[in-house]
Amino acid sequence: MLKYVVVSDDNNLNSGVLKKARYQVDTLNNLGIRSELVIVTEEREKTEVPPGIHYYYFPKLEKKTLLSRLQRARQIRTIVSGIITSLQSDDIFYYRAFGSLMYSYYPVTFFRPWRRCRIISEHNSIEIREAWLYKNYVSLILNLALGNCIIGQSGGIIGVTEEITGYWTRRLFYRTIPHATIPNGFLVESVRIRTPLSYNPEELHVLFVGNVSRWHGLDRFIQGMADYRGPVRILLHVVGEGDDLENIKKLAESKNIAGSVTYHGFLQGPELDLVFNQVHLAIGSLGLHRNGMQQASALKVREYCSRGIPFMISNTDPDFPETVSWCLHLPPAETPIDIGAVLLFYETQYSNPDHPQKMRKYAEDNLDWSIKMMNMKQFIQQAMGVKNQHEAVK
Repeated sequence: MLKYVVVSDDNNLNSGVLKKARYQVDTLNNLGIRSELVIVTEEREKTEVPPGIHYYYFPKLEKKTLLSRLQRARQIRTIVSGIITSLQSDDIFYYRAFGSLMYSYYPVTFFRPWRRCRIISEHNSIEIREAWLYKNYVSLILNLALGNCIIGQSGGIIGVTEEITGYWTRRLFYRTIPHATIPNGFLVESVRIRTPLSYNPEELHVLFVGNVSRWHGLDRFIQGMADYRGPVRILLHVVGEGDDLENIKKLAESKNIAGSVTYHGFLQGPELDLVFNQVHLAIGSLGLHRNGMQQASALKVREYCSRGIPFMISNTDPDFPETVSWCLHLPPAETPIDIGAVLLFYETQYSNPDHPQKMRKYAEDNLDWSIKMMNMKQFIQQAMGVKNQHEAVK
């Protein structure tokens, strides 16, 4: 049995992180590796739980004081300890690595002498750089002091980019841990291919979908909108909430373009499909460099590709090299986005009316979880000692 463990502030199965974990677990089961998703989250109104998913709840505590943070960490640590203790030598504890602020979440049973199971850690960021960027100095110290020891307990390490995998393999210099880079995927069939708007030389609708954060760099696009003096009307649609949303609203107001930005809130299903059909281009991330990183494997751009909407990013992505025509690569800088370059990209993309179908085919051939998880299965077989490709983890 493989237990995929995620500690999350959100128990919404349609949110980005949990949606990804669900698809990974479902695909691994389809490939013959018996797996279960375990979500550790704050206690709240309980809803019907689909098969193959197990919730562990702890009492809700505000994270505003040191005492409440320590209490929260203790409760999570107790839950994680119980999960690890329940696993046997043939089982795998697969977890999305807890951030540098969460090193107190790791129980004693996580360490080799006190457990029977194997452990694989999945890394989606370089936490120490984020801690420095956001001035979380306690997290930074914990990472420096404990990171090598804790991550060194893993029997396997998976990074979603070469940059992340390389960071940990260089940092864990004292021993060799099996490792692999497996970029994020997407369940392509879970979304509809969009029916695009027609090209309009007088108007451009741009979409962002996600949990709005500073590293998404929406402020750069808004600055670009404010600086643009051309004849085309630029309209931005923001779908989602997030810590940086209020800052984005204030910036748009201060730049006198509030009327050109529409905030749709959190959408899913047919309502989200409708918005995709009302826009021309989409925004991935325009500020990843703020986290001290150059590479990303963002879920949202994989959804954009699956839906067939051209998009822009300011980082490199292993699945979208610069030869991919429907991805506009912009500079990773603090400068406003050059709307002229975006408009040229817009015109070029819409000169090819079948671009949605081509993007969808690319997603099916390169991005689907069935492809990504086949690589995961092979890694588990090799790193965890499964003897042949038809033998599943028990």
